[in-house]
Amino acid sequence: MIFKALIIEDEILARETLKSYLARYFPDIKVMAEIDNINEAVNYLNENIVDILFIDVHLKDGKSLEILKQVNAGDYKIIFTTAHDNYALEAFKNKAFGYLLKPIDPIDFKEIVGRVLKDLIAVDTNDSSKKIKVPTSTGYILLDLKDIIRCEAESNYTKIFTKNNGAYITVSKTLKYVEHELIHSKKFIRVHQSHLIHTAYVKVFEVKNNFITLTTGDKIPVSRAKRNSMFSDFQQ
Repeated sequence: MIFKALIIEDEILARETLKSYLARYFPDIKVMAEIDNINEAVNYLNENIVDILFIDVHLKDGKSLEILKQVNAGDYKIIFTTAHDNYALEAFKNKAFGYLLKPIDPIDFKEIVGRVLKDLIAVDTNDSSKKIKVPTSTGYILLDLKDIIRCEAESNYTKIFTKNNGAYITVSKTLKYVEHELIHSKKFIRVHQSHLIHTAYVKVFEVKNNFITLTTGDKIPVSRAKRNSMFSDFQQ
């Protein structure tokens, strides 16, 4: 099982240390990108899903806590890194899972990241029995996560397609909201601006043609921006 990490750090040595420790102790955690400023970090997190954030408290263009105020709500685990221990309280107020002081001690690193990994594995295992509460015009409906095949954006609404003979439910929420607030599962991948799919229902991934065929026969377009990361996901 592969988990995705993003390193937000403007010190080269600290970035290299994090990557080295991850490769040595946690090969199941893949570094998807390295970013050294607030603006790029916000853009990346609003377009991509990751499981773990390694964030330096101070970046060259300001305090990284600003990032968390500007991004979509995510289900990621946050580990702050800093050379100053007086930011610990502020970090934990921002839902930090852990706090590493520089220079990063390998023992502390293994302990904190090990707890993160254990928690992520437990969440992923529980997805199969998870239910989500979907708002409707008359109230709410409970859906089994495993029965959702795909979701499709339609302006500010989202169609949620289920195993019930191709039936779908239209909710007055954006696809971004459905992805991050209702579903937020590693088993679902945003393959296109308008499409979120459940990987369990993927039958064929036509890499050259930028299409995915589901077990239902539906053909879903894959954006060029998502193609490479999608190909990497399906190779794991």
